This record gives sequence, structure tokens and C-alpha cells, in this order.
Amino acid sequence: MATRDGSCWICGSARANPYKSGTHDRALDPTDFEITNSRYGSTLTLSQCQDCGFIHAADDEIGQLDSLYERMEDPAYESSQDSRAYQMDWLLRRVMRLRPGARTLLDVGAGAGVLVRQARNIGLDAVGIEPSRSLARSAARVNGVDLLQGFFPHPGTENRTFDIVAIVDVIEHVSEPVALLRDAGNALTPDGMLLVVTPDVSSLAARLLKGRWWHFRLAHVGYFSRATLARAADRAGLREVHVCRPKWFFRIEYLAAQLQRYLPIGFVNRLAPRLPAGGWLYSRVVPVNLHDSLAIFLQRQD
Repeated sequence: MATRDGSCWICGSARANPYKSGTHDRALDPTDFEITNSRYGSTLTLSQCQDCGFIHAADDEIGQLDSLYERMEDPAYESSQDSRAYQMDWLLRRVMRLRPGARTLLDVGAGAGVLVRQARNIGLDAVGIEPSRSLARSAARVNGVDLLQGFFPHPGTENRTFDIVAIVDVIEHVSEPVALLRDAGNALTPDGMLLVVTPDVSSLAARLLKGRWWHFRLAHVGYFSRATLARAADRAGLREVHVCRPKWFFRIEYLAAQLQRYLPIGFVNRLAPRLPAGGWLYSRVVPVNLHDSLAIFLQRQD
């Protein structure tokens, strides 16, 4: 990780305003970085660049990110691969429309390998890289794929290029987003497509919920709007091809548990699984689009 001086991670400006106070009172540990962590509203200390508007964590609070991600375990995430497969299929359909002749795919931050699995199911030669040792090990057991454990760029993909590079819900976790995008661009074939998915801090949901927004998490160290993500991409030598709001897919049981944080539905959640119809309903997977995430499709400017 590069030495920091408090300047903006996107434009380099030293001018910033406080955005959100940190809410943790102890040293970070790997459980804070679980994908399924639901301590919504908990963040590091956040500042907003006065010049480009990018929001990021305080530099002195992120020194152990790599080690924390390597040691992170998340059994609940491993058990949710069936519903996540719907999301990955949706993303694959979108990117294949823009790059219909694609043959190869690289997934950066591959989790337990569900995108790699779904990409192979449609005939792509797909490779995944995952920092978490636990998730990388579980990928073979959970999804039948072998992942490269470590960080991108990875020696296992050195001198390779890919028709599609996917960075799905990853860029908000890194402290050098421009470098990540530049490295991803360098891993593309000349007409390859880079897919980036990340929460949108300028969305209506984020503005209405403020500090209670579900994407405010300790693991998220950078918060993008469409404008700041486009600026980061331009600095990395990439151009925008298409932008949309991605769909997510969840079991109703999971959605109901999360909604209980915002609505008084605890009694319903306790009662429904005990009823035959309620148990069936709560096991259903449904699409959700709250328009508070961005999917941006990029190509190299050259």
C-alpha cells in the first residue's frame, strides 16, 4: 500500500471536509470485513474531497487492509451462493451484450467463485482471484472452481489478457482505486470490457437514509458517485461505454431480516417461518433494484 498524505484518492486534492465520524472504538479485525456483515451505518472516519466530491476513509485507519482480507472468513456468504448466482447471471448477460464475442473472463475479488462458475457455464474461460484464504479454499467445495488466492495483479495471470474483467463490489474496499482500474485496463484485450459494480453514495436511498444506509460499512473505505467513478476511470485511461443500475437477488427471509432494522416487522419474521405458506414464501428468491448501486462498463481509451 502506498504511503498516504491525506490527499484525495481520485484527484489528489489536499482539500477535504469531514463527512462522517468513525463509529468503531476498537482495532479492526477480520470479522468487520465479512461480506455478510450487517452492522449497517458503521464506518471508519470519512472525508469528502472539496474538488471532486469523492468520499474516503482516513488514511491512518486503513493500514492493515490486506492482512484483514486475507484472514477473513464468512460461512454465511458461502451458504448464499444459489441466490448470488442469479445476480451473476444478470451481470453476465449485460456484459455479453456489449462484448458478444468474449471468450475469456477475469473476476477480481471472486469471493467463493460463483461468477467464475456461472461464466464457465456459458462457455467462457474464466479465472478468479480472491484475497481471503478461507473463501479461496471453499470455492472448490462450494462452486467447483479453483481460484487464485491473493491480490490483483496476481502472478498467476501475468502476461495474460482477458475479454472481460469484472470488479464486482470490490473497488469500494480498496485504498488505491485508480491503480486498481489501471491494472484492470492493462489486463484487457484491445477491445475488452471492464465491468465495475459499486454502491452509489449519491443515490436517493443513500441520501434519504443518511448514516443508516446499508452500504455504510467498516469494510467500505471509498464511496463513489457516478461522477467520481467516471473521473477515476478517466485517470486510469478508461472510457465509459454504458452505465446501468444492477439488480440483486435475495431470499425473502434475508430481506425480511434486513428490513427489521428499519421497520417494526419482528413479529412477522418470527411467525412466518412456522407457517407452511410462510416458510415457502420466505425461501423464495426475488430480484431487488433499489437504484443505489452502479454498474459501469469501460474500455481502454486507446
